[in-house]
Amino acid sequence: MNRKIGVQSILFISIFLFISATLSSTVISIPPVTQETIIVDITGNGDFTSIKNAIESADITDIILIKKGTYNEHDLNVKQKIEIIGEDPSNTIINSSGNVAFTLSSSYVDISNLQIINTGEFAISIPPGSIGCTITNCIINTKFKGVAINVRSSYNTISDCNLIGIDNSKQGVKISGNYNIVKNCDMQDFANGVLIITNSDDNQIQNCNIFNCENAIDIRFDSNRNIVTRCNIYSNLQTIKIWLNSNDNFVYLNNFWKNDNNAIDENNNSWDNGAQGNYWDKYRGADKNGDGIGDSPYTISEGNIDRFPLMQIVLPDIISPPGNLLIVTSKSDNTPTFSWTESIYIEGIKGYLVKIDNSPETSIGNVLSWTSIDILSDGVHTFYVRAKSFDNKTSNYSSLTFTIDTTIIDTDGDGWSDSEEQLYGTDPNNPGNYPEDTDNDHIPNSVDTDDDNDGYSDEMESSYGTNSLDINIYPTDTDNDGIPNNDSPDGKYLGDTDDDNDGLSDIDETSLGSNPVNKNDITRIFINGQPYYLVDASQNNVFDILYNPITKATTAVVKQNDKYLIDQNGDGVWDYIYIISNESVSAYGEEPLLPIPTLILIILIISIPISVLIYSYIRKQKIIKLPQKPIVIEKPDIVTKYLKGPLSKKKETVEMITQTKSLLQHIQQDVQVYMEKLKQLENQFNEPIFIEEKKVEPPKEEPTEIKDIHEIEAKIDKILSESNNKKSN
Repeated sequence: MNRKIGVQSILFISIFLFISATLSSTVISIPPVTQETIIVDITGNGDFTSIKNAIESADITDIILIKKGTYNEHDLNVKQKIEIIGEDPSNTIINSSGNVAFTLSSSYVDISNLQIINTGEFAISIPPGSIGCTITNCIINTKFKGVAINVRSSYNTISDCNLIGIDNSKQGVKISGNYNIVKNCDMQDFANGVLIITNSDDNQIQNCNIFNCENAIDIRFDSNRNIVTRCNIYSNLQTIKIWLNSNDNFVYLNNFWKNDNNAIDENNNSWDNGAQGNYWDKYRGADKNGDGIGDSPYTISEGNIDRFPLMQIVLPDIISPPGNLLIVTSKSDNTPTFSWTESIYIEGIKGYLVKIDNSPETSIGNVLSWTSIDILSDGVHTFYVRAKSFDNKTSNYSSLTFTIDTTIIDTDGDGWSDSEEQLYGTDPNNPGNYPEDTDNDHIPNSVDTDDDNDGYSDEMESSYGTNSLDINIYPTDTDNDGIPNNDSPDGKYLGDTDDDNDGLSDIDETSLGSNPVNKNDITRIFINGQPYYLVDASQNNVFDILYNPITKATTAVVKQNDKYLIDQNGDGVWDYIYIISNESVSAYGEEPLLPIPTLILIILIISIPISVLIYSYIRKQKIIKLPQKPIVIEKPDIVTKYLKGPLSKKKETVEMITQTKSLLQHIQQDVQVYMEKLKQLENQFNEPIFIEEKKVEPPKEEPTEIKDIHEIEAKIDKILSESNNKKSN
């Protein structure tokens, strides 16, 4: 009985350990977290008047509620998992004065209902390591041509935001990470509405309106498996560009119309979901069966097609906000006029609601422009417009921040004040005569250092002989870092020493045989914390050598299926393995191990029940009968070789017989060792293990000198016969 109870106890403990290890998260009690609301009110009716002070005092999970007003603050570094909520994006404004507004240095930070104006390099930056952040219902104006939201980490969500650039600011959203989602956002007046760059995979762009950009969406540098769906992409210079080794991306159920240029796909991507593609206003195919799908594919670029182009525009389930919002009157006009592009909704648009600042909304019907009926004071104002549908739903606001200054006299209403025109030598009374301003940044070409705003100064373009008035013509710069590849012909500017920005200088790449302007033929890896480079020296898309940038030594690598074998020290022996799929490096021959707790758990689960069963069996049986598997004596190679073919053709020697006899003696010794071990087991259990034991006789001594070949043959036959008899017994 006691033995049975002991066995059951061991089994229970094993099961308990298994359940505890797998379900421990469900049995640990977590105490409630204290969550406080901190109120920021610039009028003094809250806990703080400063957003920065509130952030610095907040604890994890606290909520910071920002009351309406304009807060002149910037460089707000959020280091705790907190929520920052504005009262209303139309009147809760952060003026960052040309600087970064927020840096989210913690994971799981939530920002919502704010308007951020006058941003610098970034409005909001999410650095590496900060995951799970959300930015919701915010309005961002990038006055100084920066990036609205810079995402350098993974698993973040940006939704229902209105991102407004100025004269092709850099990017609305820049993503350098994985599994991020951008949805229900409006983006306008950017160089790239969305830029997905450098090994950024599995991101999603959904239900966005992207318009009046140089490129609506740009996917490049090994960025794979991203999805773009249900977006309205219109009035852009370029729609979507996928290039620089970016593959397996999906683009489907989007609307492309009024764009200057077609999409570009230089790699292997999908432009439909297998049943439906996209709506293209330039598609001219027929739909003879009336199923809404074009009968012929739509060509994206060479080798890439939309197999199922849509004949009608994809109408969204939500109302898209008005787009391309502009002020069409001069800064000195205190009754400004605004224009916008139409909203889109499946049930149709009934009209628009407009307001300036905090004034009541006015319904103006289904028109696309409006002039203020109120006289505005000098200063900064914000215009808002949203659409209303026939089923009485409304869209999000589109907004535009502008300045009124009636002290500026603009007699001809051309947007340049009389004093500016006098300063720059144009006629203040002629609306067709005003300072030349190629990039429309309100800095005349005569004083602008970069007339076309292409990132290369007029002086640099003059040195390189490119057109300083054409944004599409500039010095060759492979990695777009602002440093041209080559020295300028006049010697005033030095060229880039690393044209493709892959980490190896052009000189090193040339000496190694790789291409200095191809980033994909170099991959940096780390071995024991030291950087090395895998180099495609033969330029055939396969790495050939390992380069040590410190010692300048090169050693061998060989591709084997999905990995590379690496000889780090050049001794001809493989030292490491580089796995291509996850870009990891491990020691050669090293198998990936399970975590130690998991290994211990597995050992417990397997060993304890087996031990219990063995113990129980021994107690019950008391006698162990080992399987009587006969000993197989294989023919030694020398005997086999000797017996092959006619004996007359062999060279019989005494040495062969001696080797044969020695081999049989070794076999006899092994048998004796095994028998000794079996006898020890008998003594341990005090009972015989075998019912019957066969005694193995040692081989008889053979004469050292044998003269007759027939006698040799007879002896060998006798040895083999005895061996077979033992095997059968």
